[in-house]
Amino acid sequence: MEHARPPSELSLEGNSVSRADAWKRWRKQFHLSLKASGVHKEEGSVQASLLINLIGTEGFDVYETFKFSNDTEKDDVTVLLKKFDEYFGVKPNVTLARYNFYMRNQEGGESIDQYVTALKLLSKTCEFKTLEEEFIRDRIVCGIKNTIVRDRLLRTDDLTMDKAIKICKVDEVSADSSRVLQESRGASAGPVRVDAVGARGGAGPRAARSPAACGPGWREAPAASFQFICVQYLSQVRRSVCYLGRLSCGLSAVLCVSKLWSFCKNVSST
Repeated sequence: MEHARPPSELSLEGNSVSRADAWKRWRKQFHLSLKASGVHKEEGSVQASLLINLIGTEGFDVYETFKFSNDTEKDDVTVLLKKFDEYFGVKPNVTLARYNFYMRNQEGGESIDQYVTALKLLSKTCEFKTLEEEFIRDRIVCGIKNTIVRDRLLRTDDLTMDKAIKICKVDEVSADSSRVLQESRGASAGPVRVDAVGARGGAGPRAARSPAACGPGWREAPAASFQFICVQYLSQVRRSVCYLGRLSCGLSAVLCVSKLWSFCKNVSST
């Protein structure tokens, strides 16, 4: 395929371990590029030339240090790859690899899929062999941030890696749904309105939209923040809304019925 994407140039920053990891990553990307482009079917000399061409300046400097028995080895991609492996010391440090694996906990904001992917990548150099999935399962149990889900995993019989991932995903979906529901409720929440109480069976007409429309029943409340209240309407719907403790008049002034009841009676009698 002509449009296969080649690997980026090899970057050799950091210590020897970092450089070895960078080479192993580049090596895998190079092989994938060969297959995607169809060059893996070409002669070894073509593949060797492509390797030197794509590896970049830093990688080419390493290539320049190699010693070959004859010119044929320079055109043998297998020989080149072996020499790069020897140069970077790609033999894994199993102890260090397992330390990194066992110390890897789920980070804040990291999903279970992202966490499991990170564990799988770390396990590649741990030489767990047939026990790889069991160790990943154990790391999920020990490393997830949600302690409630961890307790559930510990109580689950015959827990496998796939079952552990499924339980964690269900919890993530549930938490996301609860968060969205709370946000939607918070956005729609507002003061309780007298109109709504009247619609549920409260006595009396709906609260007027202005003092002039309500007539002589309107009086200015003693607290400046109350704006206006309709005393006649409050006295009629008191029993319907008093259990709420709060209501809103036509001007959206939030009032406490319990505190205003005595005031309502005094004004109504005048």
